[in-house]
Amino acid sequence: MDPPLRQLGEDELRSYEEDGVIHARGLFSPGWIERMADAVDRVVASPSFFGKIVSMEDQGFSGDAFVWKLDDDFRDWIYESPAALIARQVLGCERVRHFYDQLFVKPAGCHVPTPWHHDVTFWPVDVEKSRQLCSIWISFDRVIRESSGLEFVRGSHRWPRRFKAVTPNYDPYMLQSDYEDPPDIDGQRDALDLFCPDMEPGDCLIFNAHIVHGSSSNHSTGTPRRAFSTRWAGEDVVFEDRHATMPLFWEHGLETGDPLRGSLFPQVLPHPIAEEGARRAQGPEPPDPAYVHRVMTAIGDRVAARG
Repeated sequence: MDPPLRQLGEDELRSYEEDGVIHARGLFSPGWIERMADAVDRVVASPSFFGKIVSMEDQGFSGDAFVWKLDDDFRDWIYESPAALIARQVLGCERVRHFYDQLFVKPAGCHVPTPWHHDVTFWPVDVEKSRQLCSIWISFDRVIRESSGLEFVRGSHRWPRRFKAVTPNYDPYMLQSDYEDPPDIDGQRDALDLFCPDMEPGDCLIFNAHIVHGSSSNHSTGTPRRAFSTRWAGEDVVFEDRHATMPLFWEHGLETGDPLRGSLFPQVLPHPIAEEGARRAQGPEPPDPAYVHRVMTAIGDRVAARG
């Protein structure tokens, strides 16, 4: 595993604790950034089953997730890049698991905003017990607020309220959450401490799963916003089979109350567990069609039942 080009400084770690987000430069080598930029372009051109579900082709937005199961560059990023070591420094724990990866690509002129949200309610985890969760979000293009730079409400990771998982396409299944609607952040900008750093290619944002964030449309006429995020889990993360969370298209064997583990959420540090990575080591691991059918049928039935 490659080490980061530098360790995070005390001021950066303090920003994570107090603000919920770090803007970090100079952690990843140009070789890793170039390799993953090419990989993102390749996946956008040929999305997975998950990607076809979450993308909005008619509006130019491309997304995808769990790409590491299918593409070796993304798999290598998990096990060989500095990302896991960076996550361990932020989370302050010995054992680190990869939760999942995700792409967010908005070409120039893509008029799809990302609604205000916090990530944790999107995920099948115990929202209150699971505190050691962070994302490492990397841009492969220069990004400012007007070109859909990610914007955060500093300190909101400490808010006691929990909000619905609102997707860019306002997915009706995700909106069936028992949580309250997100607040009108744009309507109270003057009263909040908002943070939206200008980013250069290879910069990253490291942020807490509970912080409220979002982004505008890409108003640029010539600059895309290609972003890639990996989510990392520490030792306190607990699985919860909750409705209105992202679908999982691979068998995982977890039940509510189980610690996060297994081949879908593999341990990376202090060392990988051979049994968890055995199937993926043999080659790309697409989801089982029968399992996908069960998951999608259950989601459709729930949406139909709720009207």
